[in-house]
Amino acid sequence: MLVIPLAVLGAGSALAPFAVFGLAFMAGGAWSVRLYLRKAKDAPVTPGAGVQLGAASGGFGFLFLAVMVVAMVVYRADEMHKLMADSVPQLVSRGYDAQKMQQMLELLKAPGGLAFFVASGLFVMFVILVVGSSIGGAWYGAWIRKRGRR
Repeated sequence: MLVIPLAVLGAGSALAPFAVFGLAFMAGGAWSVRLYLRKAKDAPVTPGAGVQLGAASGGFGFLFLAVMVVAMVVYRADEMHKLMADSVPQLVSRGYDAQKMQQMLELLKAPGGLAFFVASGLFVMFVILVVGSSIGGAWYGAWIRKRGRR
């Protein structure tokens, strides 16, 4: 079993969560190919088929996430505004530009500000989930093929 310590992934940097989540999405794509092989025993799995299976699993994962986020925005919009506004001083204390954070806060207070941030975040998560899962599915499909199983 491969164990990667968080320090190797840059646990002190701002990109550490993305590295950890990226590995998780890749593992999810690989796991979807593994589950497919469990059901379709005679099906040949190529890296291209692994990409498709991984992308499908990433897409379904995104749908689950999107429904939860949209429901939270619809039913708890005031709390979302407060949460995002309260995070601005923390970001400034971490070294982000105070002027840019003030501009972000003004954009958040605009009528469609929260919708903009949520839509942008969901788009980025869609890309990360689908691409990460596709890479994991392709990798597992190639690995299985190399081992001569399928």
